[in-house]
Amino acid sequence: MRIEDEVTRVRDGAGWTRLSRLGLIRVAGPQRAKFLHNLLSNDISGLTPGQSRLAALMNLKGQQVAWMRVMAESDALICELPLEVRDAVVDTFLHYKVGAPVRFEKVDAAIFGLFGGRAPEALIALGLTSIPTGIETFTTDSFSGHSVRVSRGRDLPAGGFTLHAAQAAVMALEEELRSTLGEAIGPTALETLRVEEGLPWHGIDVKEENLLHETGQLKVYHSPAKGCYLGQEVVARLEGRGGNVNKRLVGLKCSRAVSSGEDIKADGKIVGQVTSAGVSPEFGPIAMGYVHRTQGDEGALDINGALAEVRALPFRF
Repeated sequence: MRIEDEVTRVRDGAGWTRLSRLGLIRVAGPQRAKFLHNLLSNDISGLTPGQSRLAALMNLKGQQVAWMRVMAESDALICELPLEVRDAVVDTFLHYKVGAPVRFEKVDAAIFGLFGGRAPEALIALGLTSIPTGIETFTTDSFSGHSVRVSRGRDLPAGGFTLHAAQAAVMALEEELRSTLGEAIGPTALETLRVEEGLPWHGIDVKEENLLHETGQLKVYHSPAKGCYLGQEVVARLEGRGGNVNKRLVGLKCSRAVSSGEDIKADGKIVGQVTSAGVSPEFGPIAMGYVHRTQGDEGALDINGALAEVRALPFRF
């Protein structure tokens, strides 16, 4: 199936995939909220059970160690984050624990993504009865005799949900999703959905060397009312200078399909790199990538012979 057709199928209905790139950390103990609040860029202390919030863990240089979703349960906080940085995050937590009564557990769970306007109907078809309706909220339900956490987040395209399932329920859940919605959507279709909505993901569009201001996601992952947290001085310094950074994440409308990792050039000089790309049924070949701040909002660039017009994100509201 063409990428454009997959994207249309999801937006008009629903689609699913296994989000193997994600993992979970369970943070428990009486000072869990205070502990994470003091480390992360967003307000964690104000979360109540059933609420979640996106936040960044940065280093002292303001670089991105991890982006995560923090979910408040009655007796723990659950961090959903890229698996490739989970060990580094746990190590960072342990480094700053300094006697605080908090505990960290790497949770052995499978994570699925469900996307599209009919995703809530698909969840009901799975036999789930408790579906989160608000953005950055979650519920806990049961599937095949196992507990399943269902989350709705603002960093998920096409009104998406994530499902956290025990490994023992994975085969049955995959079988039911395939029976209800057909085969899983491909990675390029998911990438296209994200690019259309201008949703960067850590580990793909955001790496450790990036600053939060470069990503265009400061308002999503940061609370201006917060006091101290890791990287706070860098964020505050940039805010005091009008948020000016040397590069920024932009949308690119291309004359042909391009791929992540390709260099972006202006006048023969490399000015950035593609981070995510796809083919949209509405906008044609599109991508996200970082370009130097000297490139105009509507400038024309080159990606291996393909003309690329700089566009403000998102392409699709």
